[in-house]
Amino acid sequence: MTEITEVIGRSALLAAASNYRSVAEALMELIDNPFDKRYGRHLTIDVVVDKKGDKKRDRVVITDQGGEGMNDAGLQGWIRWGEGERHATDDIGQYHVGGKLAGIYLAEEIDIVCRKAGEDTIWRFHDPHWGSRTTALDASPLATIGGANLRWPDGAPQPGIGFTRVTLRGLKEHRYDTAILRERLSDTYRSLIKRKQCTIRVNGEQIGTRHIPWSSTIDVVEIPRIEVLKGVKVTGRLGAIDRDQVPDTRGFRIPAGVRTEFNGRKITDGEDFGYKLSGKGNLQRVYGEIEIQGRGLKPNQLKNGWPQDSKAWTALEAVMKEHMGPIVAHLGSISEARPATREERKRASSARQRVQDALRRLQLLRNGNGGDPGADGEGPGGRKRAERSRNEEKDRDPSGGPRSPVKVRTDPPPDAVGRLLRRVGGMPQVIYDSLGQQTERTQWRDQENGGRAIVINKDYPLYASLGSNEDYVFESIVSHLVYDETQSVQEARELFDRIVWLDKAQPEAA
Repeated sequence: MTEITEVIGRSALLAAASNYRSVAEALMELIDNPFDKRYGRHLTIDVVVDKKGDKKRDRVVITDQGGEGMNDAGLQGWIRWGEGERHATDDIGQYHVGGKLAGIYLAEEIDIVCRKAGEDTIWRFHDPHWGSRTTALDASPLATIGGANLRWPDGAPQPGIGFTRVTLRGLKEHRYDTAILRERLSDTYRSLIKRKQCTIRVNGEQIGTRHIPWSSTIDVVEIPRIEVLKGVKVTGRLGAIDRDQVPDTRGFRIPAGVRTEFNGRKITDGEDFGYKLSGKGNLQRVYGEIEIQGRGLKPNQLKNGWPQDSKAWTALEAVMKEHMGPIVAHLGSISEARPATREERKRASSARQRVQDALRRLQLLRNGNGGDPGADGEGPGGRKRAERSRNEEKDRDPSGGPRSPVKVRTDPPPDAVGRLLRRVGGMPQVIYDSLGQQTERTQWRDQENGGRAIVINKDYPLYASLGSNEDYVFESIVSHLVYDETQSVQEARELFDRIVWLDKAQPEAA
């Protein structure tokens, strides 16, 4: 009987490593490894890209601290293709090949120094030809090194702390853009960073997370934990985003559709689950985030896709389509949003200034004596002016000279005008958006910087005929502010008429 033996040639592995599309994608394979073994501990990841243009000196170093780390057995398992410690069903890594292929893609030389949590011995594996070797690795003993020889820039990890440091040298000809790398890492590990389960730094700079500008006009739909198929659960939320508030940053994008995650790590974004959102006007605002859990549906080996011909994915698609339906239908009924034109922006700016000027004139009238700073009455923001202390001893400083009056800020008057005057020094921004014909003329919108803006609804019936008129924008802003700050319709009408009159009247008449 003739036997056949399967042999995996290393040349095939070198070819497989070419499937990575970027440096960031390959580096994340090396970063993923410690996340599966942190066991609830906070993980710190440091990535150093040291590229001087000299192939002998260029290097990339990825260090993780606080997780499980590795000892000699862990290193031996890491070296074996397709083997190693058994993965749990919700581990990010599943196939025991990603980090090794990433090393081949990135560099010629690999050097790994590690220690397992709770142990003292530090182990080292070094291969100067990891990225090009076509023959299997000969028996190579693992070395042990002392902590004093580690040359940690910020000091060696504390005793008992698990760590792994991977150093890549002889970098291959790829694009190493640290700005794009930061954005990709921030996006991929966003949930883990927000949950404070990890800290990630690139060249010493800690990575934060980008703000997702959820639309204030469409309610976010929470998806409870649903078992879509035995062994497959999903949880998350769906809604829409405000495209005008998406930062124009290199490397940062929010495609329409649903972002999918596995164990807190992003796998894909832009999943439309049968709705064909691409290029369809307002449907480009559809956005969601879901986390897929369980053993029945796992991402592919490169962690950039799912087996979409599986029963589990078909079941997931049906659930997501049902939940996305009302949002897609609502956005489809709204006229297609378009960016504000240059003329629209100019009208908004001019109208905003007119409102601010009218409110200043309203304040002068309330101050009395034409707003004379020395007269009794209200100060800036509708507040009562500070008074000098009547205690002459307190009005003198230690040298015997007069002491400056104490400026005590008082509360503004509680009436509507007093509250409006507080906006004189900080008028909200004015922006445009298509909110639907059934939505109000204007509304508030929270900004990324913490402020608020007034949104002019371009779908409002009057906008089509009057929106090109600056007076329409001015009166929309005034109406929004007045009705937001008054208690009764009568009070609002009177205050609205007074501000419009102040805008039209000559200064002498006012």
